[in-house]
Amino acid sequence: MTSYRGVEAVDCVGRQTSVEPAYGLCGNHKPNRFSGIERKRMRGSVFCRASVLSEERRVIVTQHKNDILFRAAQVWAELTEYQYIFTYGYKKRLYMIHLNFSFEDFPHLAGFQYLKDLALPRYHPRKIVDRILLKKLTLEQIQKGIQYETMVKPRLEALINLKDILETDFHLFSYLPRMYPFTTTIRADYLISHHSDCVSFVFIIQSTQNSKQNNEYLCCSAFVRGERNYEANQRIRTILKKERIHRNSGESRVFYSKLTRCAT
Repeated sequence: MTSYRGVEAVDCVGRQTSVEPAYGLCGNHKPNRFSGIERKRMRGSVFCRASVLSEERRVIVTQHKNDILFRAAQVWAELTEYQYIFTYGYKKRLYMIHLNFSFEDFPHLAGFQYLKDLALPRYHPRKIVDRILLKKLTLEQIQKGIQYETMVKPRLEALINLKDILETDFHLFSYLPRMYPFTTTIRADYLISHHSDCVSFVFIIQSTQNSKQNNEYLCCSAFVRGERNYEANQRIRTILKKERIHRNSGESRVFYSKLTRCAT
């Protein structure tokens, strides 16, 4: 049993921060051996394959529309393939947040520490996402928990939208719990607040005590807003760049950047 530095309850998740590389398709190392016609045919084939995968994802989402446990696990599995880099400015200096995801962290983010009244199968934390996606661990099982509605469901609802939250507009705050008009045991370094159909809060903490020099961070809590407003009296930071890097391919996607304009 391990407790997070930034969490209010004992966690069943280990603190290992390494992320297993995603498995990708092998690339063609000699593209010049194809004629123009063959290259066009191959591009068409790749497009068709991508279309099929997109359709499969759409079907899966449709089939499991009301299964928020399955959908949360599916989003988290996708997030482990990426690192997000947020750059913000404060007092004429640039700061970076390298946000990573690992399978071990999912049970805590999903609120499994609040299901101690249930006799759930004892899976290794790293295997829980897999078990959920294989339907070995189901929403029907965890819904029987006394604290499911108040402590687990709000977390699953936030996780379902986590990828969209990180890739769209959000507010970034330096997290200062002493400034709240209420008491909280959540420990974190940063707070992300996202306003859409419902307000969601995502707390970010350094992945290890010695990771500050590497700007390595992970999510330590995420949930939709309840009675408390965690934005209260927090210090907002100006995001200058938002980037996503695929761990396996190294492919980068920049969602937002003001750094070039600042430099000019």
